[in-house]
Amino acid sequence: MGLKKSLAALLLAGGLALPAQATPRIAPEKLGLQLYSLHDGLKADLEGTLAKVHAMGLRQVELYPMPGLAATDWGRALDKAGLRAIGSHVQLSDLKTDLPGIIDRAKALKLSYVGVAWVKPGPEPLTAQVMDQVAATYNAACPALRAAGIGLMYHIHGYELAGADQGTSLFDRLMAATDPACVTVEMDVFWVVRAGADPVALLHRYPERIRMLHVKDIRRGAGTSSDGRADKADFVPVGQGSIDWPALFAAAAKVDWFVLEDESANPETGLAQSLDYLGVQ
Repeated sequence: MGLKKSLAALLLAGGLALPAQATPRIAPEKLGLQLYSLHDGLKADLEGTLAKVHAMGLRQVELYPMPGLAATDWGRALDKAGLRAIGSHVQLSDLKTDLPGIIDRAKALKLSYVGVAWVKPGPEPLTAQVMDQVAATYNAACPALRAAGIGLMYHIHGYELAGADQGTSLFDRLMAATDPACVTVEMDVFWVVRAGADPVALLHRYPERIRMLHVKDIRRGAGTSSDGRADKADFVPVGQGSIDWPALFAAAAKVDWFVLEDESANPETGLAQSLDYLGVQ
């Protein structure tokens, strides 16, 4: 089998299609949107903003902690917009102290998974001690979530990859300390590259555990940092930055969900351009 055919087979296995110009296309049923991309609009006009998401051609969304919005509120608004929530980010503190509440909300919204997007407690670099505490929290929450049919994921934000080029990173430490049958990973491609790591290599290192991707591109020439921070100008539409998306998607054959996210200053414009690149009409 030739290289082009091999790449096409991998893309199709992952819910992707490869047209003649080798531009990746994600199957609509495997593509979602992290609603934090439009958090300002959601605060101002929940139903109107969700209607815009539907008009973009998207049908799945990933939720984020939005104060004052109950699961029933989310459910009604999503149903009205013709959208389905596939998962949600939750706070690490809630995973410790409000696990029954997380499970109840996940069941009410029929979520496939929940997970934490930020675990670093302050501006200081993440420590092994903190990561061990995160692992303990995840291990404690896993049995109840699994019994409820809800997956538990860890969202990579970059700071846990510091020192990866010198051997074992704190992310590797977390993977070794948690149950692979229970804890999966949402790899945020932007933050992996921002930290100076290789997302394709990470997919090859953990092919069974990285089951979700946050799909967003990084400006060409953007510097590297493992502090989990970046300027808004560093976020660019998918296909306009430095990431080799055909190569990355070819390595992502076992990924269940591709979740688009835009943290730029103009997310609606950026999302439209990203969706055009990904072939979503």
